[in-house]
Amino acid sequence: MAARNFTFARGNLAKLLNLPRYLLAIPLSWLVPRDPKRWVFGSGAGIGEGALPLLQALRTAEPDASILWLGSDDPVRAAQERADAARLGIDWRPKRGPRGTWHTLRAGVIVVTHGFGDVNRFGVFGGTVVQLWHGAPLKRLHLDSPATTRVPGGLGRLLAPVRRLLDAMYRAGGDRISLFVVGSATAAERISSAFGLDPARIAALGDPRVDVLARAVAQRAEGDDSAWREAEDRIRQLAGIPEDGSRLVLYAPTWRDGAPDPAVPTTAEWERLRAWAADSGSRLVIRSHPLGQGGYAAGAPAGCHLLGADAVREITPLLPGFAAVITDYSSLAIDVSALGTPVVWFAPDLEAYAAERGLYEPYRVTSGGGFARDWAGVVAELERLARDPAELAAARGRQRVLAERFHAHPEGGAAERVLAEIQRRRDPAHTITPAAPAPRGSEDAVFFESFYGRSVACNPLALDREIARSHPGTRRYWSVVSLEQRVPEGAIAVAEGSPDWHRARRAARLIVANDWLRHGFRRSRAQTVLQTWHGTMLKRLALDRPRPGLRTRLAVRRESRRWDFLLSQNPHSTAHLRKSYAYHGPVWQVGYPRTDALVTGSRAAARAALGIGEDTRALLYAPTWRDGGDALVDELDVAALAAELGPEWLILVRGHTRTHAFGSYAERAPGAGPGAAIRDVSRLDDVNPLLLASDLLVTDYSSLMFDASVCRTPMAFFVPDLARYRDRERGFTLDFEGTAPGPLLRSRAELLTLLRGDEAAWRDTDTPRYAAWRNRYNPHDDGRAAERIVARLACDGALGERASGEGHAERPGRAKRATTAG
Repeated sequence: MAARNFTFARGNLAKLLNLPRYLLAIPLSWLVPRDPKRWVFGSGAGIGEGALPLLQALRTAEPDASILWLGSDDPVRAAQERADAARLGIDWRPKRGPRGTWHTLRAGVIVVTHGFGDVNRFGVFGGTVVQLWHGAPLKRLHLDSPATTRVPGGLGRLLAPVRRLLDAMYRAGGDRISLFVVGSATAAERISSAFGLDPARIAALGDPRVDVLARAVAQRAEGDDSAWREAEDRIRQLAGIPEDGSRLVLYAPTWRDGAPDPAVPTTAEWERLRAWAADSGSRLVIRSHPLGQGGYAAGAPAGCHLLGADAVREITPLLPGFAAVITDYSSLAIDVSALGTPVVWFAPDLEAYAAERGLYEPYRVTSGGGFARDWAGVVAELERLARDPAELAAARGRQRVLAERFHAHPEGGAAERVLAEIQRRRDPAHTITPAAPAPRGSEDAVFFESFYGRSVACNPLALDREIARSHPGTRRYWSVVSLEQRVPEGAIAVAEGSPDWHRARRAARLIVANDWLRHGFRRSRAQTVLQTWHGTMLKRLALDRPRPGLRTRLAVRRESRRWDFLLSQNPHSTAHLRKSYAYHGPVWQVGYPRTDALVTGSRAAARAALGIGEDTRALLYAPTWRDGGDALVDELDVAALAAELGPEWLILVRGHTRTHAFGSYAERAPGAGPGAAIRDVSRLDDVNPLLLASDLLVTDYSSLMFDASVCRTPMAFFVPDLARYRDRERGFTLDFEGTAPGPLLRSRAELLTLLRGDEAAWRDTDTPRYAAWRNRYNPHDDGRAAERIVARLACDGALGERASGEGHAERPGRAKRATTAG
């Protein structure tokens, strides 16, 4: 079939050759009225993927909707699709030609799972296009991968301009998508980057494709395994496998842009697979990617069976029938994580594939650790899973971690949620006519951003609470990377980088951020920028780091010139922030708003809110990130520590926001799981309850050490890499070894010795060293910092309605304040 010969180069050449037809289709779309009751569906996989459950949900919710499925014009595929459509009672038509264009042009809603070519690509202009996609993005897509803009070699001399044109065409395609449905916030970030898509057009509603898997899990929880048995029976029927009690193992390699699959077994490897299948009572079911080329048919021995796309177009409903899955870079591994099915990761060409196509994260992060390089390694791992229950539990634990990251709605029901969201967005009340750009600083509003929108936390959150209390009429915007994030009551979430986000940041009179401002921000004279920063620094920052380059020096100075005021927790921070950022403006050394709750809060209330029993001892492990790091920092090995401490302890683990994309600390090792004494609290926005509730903070170089002393939490410092971190990575701004308010530990054994020793000793925060630390770093942390800061902002005119006639001119005193220390 033609699809099997598809490559990015051929696809891009077709795009370029069809450019005149695209241009002609635009004015045609202006002349043909769309019928809001008409829906067209299409999928590169045939009658299936997420489009089918959405269609079925639509038929239930809107019986009078006009529904049409547009399909392939390939004779073989068309016959199969027509038969599938007839069996399901769906009206099917070919997508190519004038009729396909007409059907697409008339549709009010267009639903696709791969691309505009799922329907008629020349009829999508001006329609409500819903892109469901066909899997969570593990490998880089579209604008994120150089492979996707590859062109045939004959265009080599025109490579640069052609690629620029293709880049523009890909971006224009993204602009035509009205709603892009993903399974999680992690996927949303990747899709936004890959398609150049406004985050407001992306919704983490769950993947309708995996609703069938969620139902199977729910049925099994109630003691009904029928879905699992039916899937296995169907696989055996399709692949010609007898009912012999064998375990079914799926091998599903991904597509390699038309290149041969490097994992096709040699004669010796086929023989090893045959022996494994016979010895273990297993059957290997091989399913190449629908676009891929393999050489599997020629050499497959007894015990190995082919199940290609010609036999079954969509594999997802059959996944419960497999006891294990082998794959390389396929998103199918994310799909089966919804079931908890163990995956054997197999990457014989990892370095080449990562360089050619690119991966969104290091492979060992996705796989949870190890992976096989050859079939001998695959067989060895399969044998371990069959032989060792602990290995099997660990593999399932790693899948639960993947599911937590990529399935925001494990309960299912995605098709109904997607349909409701489409209807909501089509509601005229939801449609907002783009307004003219508001004058900068014209609105009595605050624009908050914490860690580039990745969290709703830190000093901005504390100031939001005080502004909401003292200035209830002031509008509050929060920058978020996903609209799934929760913002404070009464605040408005704006998706980072979206038109609403730019409008809010432009119009707000006050901007409160705890990190760098981006996207070409230019402060107007009518705006005030309060840079709160995000902690007293142990590590050297910016210009204070060893040998900063010219580009860094220019960027740092450009950034600090955007700030009107800079918050500081203590004199140490004031001095180093000025030096590190070449900042000469006012510094408000008044304490940190984020520590107010550590003074006013209650340990008992914090423990109750976190569900920590009175007799449980809580240890908070909060390591910082490492420069160039691409994994969670777990030098302590929290799983081993939890097992060694026993059930009377609870290990709370909080990773840095920069490591959130690398998975979860929970369930990372044998024995760790829902009942173990480990809880990953990395994504809790507010760290204060954790500091209040903990009996001991164990950190390395995190600025939490300067907050924990506010509420007198005992501290210990786990620093096995102290010399390297101090001397080669960052360098310190203070005598850490000489002044740290707790012991410096180099091994887990030392921590265990501490905890099993004199409890009164490690709990003691009345030591001269701890007191000196508090005096130096917490002189202003008295629980009223936010109140003082908001009062200053109001006095400065950054909050509250302005007097009539004041307009948006430069406020009196700005020039003076620019050179006067706060």
